[in-house]
This record gives sequence, structure tokens and C-alpha cells, in this order.
Amino acid sequence: MILGSYEGVTSPIAAPPMTYLQVDLKPGEHWHYQPPRGHDVAWVALAEGALRTPERVEAGVVAVFEPGEGAIDFVAEGPTRFVIGSSAAHPHDLHLGNYSVHTSAEALREGEAEIVRIGRKLKADGTLRHARPAVAL
Repeated sequence: MILGSYEGVTSPIAAPPMTYLQVDLKPGEHWHYQPPRGHDVAWVALAEGALRTPERVEAGVVAVFEPGEGAIDFVAEGPTRFVIGSSAAHPHDLHLGNYSVHTSAEALREGEAEIVRIGRKLKADGTLRHARPAVAL
């Protein structure tokens, strides 16, 4: 258990209303995930191995399931480790940027401009010497 509650276990970390689990499966093992009531968005990210759910998902891939509250079945192809998360759909349209997510295009422009401004300041005063490119999640 990373965040939320599932099957009577609750994370000690205070979190928004979501469930986020880390799961290890043995080769050929079946696992059934029933999202909590009201969770209509779910995703899985594999660290190692592969799953059938029913389509194949491999390590290094994040898969987002079709919206809905139905159960999700998994079958491990070899030793498999993954995280699965679910929550209610976000109530706002989201605007995705290189470094952040906002609820309007204007807020996104302002937020990303502020990130660039801070980066320039940190480079100028020597705090930030080697900037790495952003990684899209």
C-alpha cells in the first residue's frame, strides 16, 4: 500500500482520495483489482516483467485504462512488479505543460514562465549549474 485504502489496509500517508498500490506477482499468477466506489480512472506502470490485462503491458510502460469502475484482471508473464492507481476523474479540464499541469491555458503559461524565471535566477547565482531536460510523465 502506497496511498489510500484497499481491502482493509490504509496507508499511513495522508493523501487525496486515490488508491496507489505496489504489486509483485509470480509467473502465471492472476490478480484482480476492484477500484473503490467512485474511482473511474485507473492506470498501471510496470517496473519489471509483463502483464496481460487483457492486452500485454511490458516493463517501462504506463497504461491508462478506459474510464469506468469495473474490475481489472491481471496475469503475470514471469516475475512482475508494478504499481496500479485509481481515483475519481479530475473535475477540471487539465492543460499539460513541459513542467506542470494547470486548470487553464493562462495559468499554464504563467506557471511555466515562472519556472523558466527561477531556473535563470538559479543559474545566474551559481546554484544550478547543470540543468537536465524535463522528463514527461
